[in-house]
Amino acid sequence: MMIRPLTKSLKSPVCALCSHPLHQARRPLSLAALARPTTTNTTPPPNLRLAAFKRNLQVQAQPPAIDAKDLDPEFDDDEPDPTLAQSVIHLTDQAINQITRAQDKAKNDNLALRVSVESGGCHGYQYKMEVTADRQSDDYLFHPPNFKARVLIDSSSLALLSGSTIDYATELIGSSFRITDNPHANDKGGCGCGVSWELKE
Repeated sequence: MMIRPLTKSLKSPVCALCSHPLHQARRPLSLAALARPTTTNTTPPPNLRLAAFKRNLQVQAQPPAIDAKDLDPEFDDDEPDPTLAQSVIHLTDQAINQITRAQDKAKNDNLALRVSVESGGCHGYQYKMEVTADRQSDDYLFHPPNFKARVLIDSSSLALLSGSTIDYATELIGSSFRITDNPHANDKGGCGCGVSWELKE
């Protein structure tokens, strides 16, 4: 049976299920149509949405540029360690964005996040982070391509940080930079705050 299109009118009957103006209200609906879902929720669960935006960028170390006149030929310790030059760290998008915001606020693209490791804390070592525009003579620079963000790590700390991930976490109690997935840290030992940690044996 051919269904004649109805003229547009406020009194024109519409389908009670789909409200389509071309459907007659008295037209029967098949069982297959009743079983067919009317809407499809394609939104992933919250944990999957967060994981999709949690990207880590691997960044290669740029060794410090030491002037030849500052090198003492009797000491090889003045030269950059070639193994440290192969070090990498991982930066999340959240960390990159936060460093970039600090640079924009200070109107200084040379601003960098300095990360270091010091003795102390309840497990022997602790992380220290600060914002600085001064690069020291033994600082290794981590500068992800196509981004302004910069991270500085001194040679002593880099030996204990290579392979780690730098993240910026936002929580109800506050927001801060975090060091995660440190391959040099003992998984069984560490402070709940994530600042103090124990070195692997």
